[in-house]
Amino acid sequence: MKTSVVLFFTILLFSGCGDDPKKNPPQKSEPDKIQNWARPSVQGQMSGAYFVYKNPLSIADTLISVYSPQAMMTQIHESYTTEDGLAGMREKAEIIVQAKQNITLKQGGLHVMLMNLKTDLQEPDSVTISLIFKQAGKVDLTLPVTANK
Repeated sequence: MKTSVVLFFTILLFSGCGDDPKKNPPQKSEPDKIQNWARPSVQGQMSGAYFVYKNPLSIADTLISVYSPQAMMTQIHESYTTEDGLAGMREKAEIIVQAKQNITLKQGGLHVMLMNLKTDLQEPDSVTISLIFKQAGKVDLTLPVTANK
């Protein structure tokens, strides 16, 4: 019994050891932080995909199309509100991303619409999206499907 207690406290002591927190500070949880994810949905319906992409190039690049093998049609949309207060979405033909800058696709703004899904999207599935840029070419993303956003 005494050996078990000593072993337990030894493991507890060493499990707290690790990297210097000044060198690797813990990541802060920010409630408004954008995360890469896609909305659950069922076959034949629509889903949305949301993410942050950073242009790694030293020149501006243009996102000209998107594709997902899990949807019959994939488009970039932007949300808008009319002067009368009506909300809507419209397709965005292209998006310019400045050199070394981020583009944020989120709910209520720019986002990817996955239309006429080929299969159900449920947790813990993931969605593959290909972004096609004029300069960078094809960039593939894999986004987790989650309902908790």
